[in-house]
Amino acid sequence: MGLRTILSALVTSGLLLGILTTPLTVPAANADEPVTPGLARSAQAARADDPPRRGADFPRMPGRCYESDGRTLRDRPCRITRYGKKRPMLVVWGDSHAWMYLPALRQQARAARVNLTLVVFGSCPPSLPLPRSRGFGHVQCEKHNVATFDWVKRLTSRRDEVSLLVGGFWSGYRQAYRRQQRADRDGTDSGLTTYQQHMSALAVESSPKLFEKLGRRRLDIDLIGQAATVPQDPRYCPAGREPYQCDLPRVRAMDREKSNKRWIKRNLRAPLVGKPRLIDTTPAYCSSETCRAHVGGVNTFYDDVHLGADLTRTLGDYFHPTFDDLR
Repeated sequence: MGLRTILSALVTSGLLLGILTTPLTVPAANADEPVTPGLARSAQAARADDPPRRGADFPRMPGRCYESDGRTLRDRPCRITRYGKKRPMLVVWGDSHAWMYLPALRQQARAARVNLTLVVFGSCPPSLPLPRSRGFGHVQCEKHNVATFDWVKRLTSRRDEVSLLVGGFWSGYRQAYRRQQRADRDGTDSGLTTYQQHMSALAVESSPKLFEKLGRRRLDIDLIGQAATVPQDPRYCPAGREPYQCDLPRVRAMDREKSNKRWIKRNLRAPLVGKPRLIDTTPAYCSSETCRAHVGGVNTFYDDVHLGADLTRTLGDYFHPTFDDLR
């Protein structure tokens, strides 16, 4: 079964496709609940040395980033480029909405001779653990974020010229959070699993606390902005559905765009020092009115909630200023 088939099988109905179908979720053996639609199992992203195949429009990680089975992504920093300790370093921290930009980031890292390291965990917003009083037990995502923060502290205490680039599917987490709030208010069932509720609460309630801690450490950090996604109920597209082959109105592909941008700026960017960038790649595939399904002969989307690697490979210029600061 190909990865596209696996991902399609994991798509769950509802508004939360982004936090339910990610190519980088940890395998069931390391997760905190059984494999269910949209959680785990899709960590089987192809290795970099696998032969290309039809429909494999997703970023390829180096083989060293996988466990001995060759398919399970290791829950640890993954070094993409290596130029020695005398060269600057960029650490990318986030979920699959950070990971999907790997083709562009690898391109820029090679051009700038920057050590590029990814610390990614699908469906897991960079955040601090929620207090036990919040009603959730701590899960692997929270353990991952604690370990990552400790690693970043050690790394930046012993090395100069280290910057961070942080990304997450904030619009999806916020959408889930609103859905759960409505259900709680109305006394109805949101349809979310406990794990999904937990991840949305982590993003909305505890990601800002992480950024406050990062700001107090005075780290150089840029943020990745919102990407377009296919809405839950797009109009019928005769050209094809996987990936979606028809143009979309921007207002539908960019759910609550202005509100999400304000939230990121107030809650994530404001606590940081300096002039952190909020990197917006949407001009490459969206006009003010329309998000295109194809750009330069390649698909915009890999699946409903991720951009395709053939597209993100062309987006290096949007990340050039981040790497230029490290030259």
